[in-house]
Amino acid sequence: MSKEIIKPTSSFELLPKSYQAVKSNLNTFSLLWILPVLSILGSTIHDKNNLDVNREFGSAGSLNFGGVPGYAIASAIGIGIIVALVILLFALIVQAMTYALQLEAAKGKTPTLGHLFDVGKKYWLRLLGLAIVIGIVVVIGLIAFIIPGLIMIRRYFLAPFVLIDKDVTISEAMKESARISKPYSGYVWGVLGVTIALSLPGAIPVVGPIAAFLLGAIYSVAPALRYEELKKLTK
Repeated sequence: MSKEIIKPTSSFELLPKSYQAVKSNLNTFSLLWILPVLSILGSTIHDKNNLDVNREFGSAGSLNFGGVPGYAIASAIGIGIIVALVILLFALIVQAMTYALQLEAAKGKTPTLGHLFDVGKKYWLRLLGLAIVIGIVVVIGLIAFIIPGLIMIRRYFLAPFVLIDKDVTISEAMKESARISKPYSGYVWGVLGVTIALSLPGAIPVVGPIAAFLLGAIYSVAPALRYEELKKLTK
């Protein structure tokens, strides 16, 4: 008897699975989605307050800046830089927490926020390095030959999940992502394609961005689900 060939789930069929995974962790997902928005809002308010202060004390073209002492100006600039760095660090940790939540949800788990925060603290810097390295490789590939750049996107699409799941280095995560995705490249492209398709309603005025966000949120666990499938199929 011929051995049965097991294929990954189609990319569209991952939609209901992703929906169930998101639904099981809805409170945690909602919190992680809203935190970056609040951070951006806080940063905007901070920048607006700084602008109002500048207008109050005089225009930037004034030699004495409206009589404001130099140390006060330096302090304001320093505080602004510190706030920006804190917001950036916060956003990177939240991004790492989101990857971890997607991975845990794909495994049928409901992790606590405390656990996700521990994961975020542990992996944010490595994930940042991974994103930078992949970005450089993809850009070089696109500039050089176009097609190799697109291949790199497929090769390293699952690398963040590999890095967190297996607690490996950046290069090891990239190699493993390339290995497990190569035999099933079409299924990786399928997830990317559906993700892009679900974002298209965003072009519709007013309600489009809301619809695109909701659809993207429902499908957000699909990459982690695909990783879990390919990990098992390529043992």
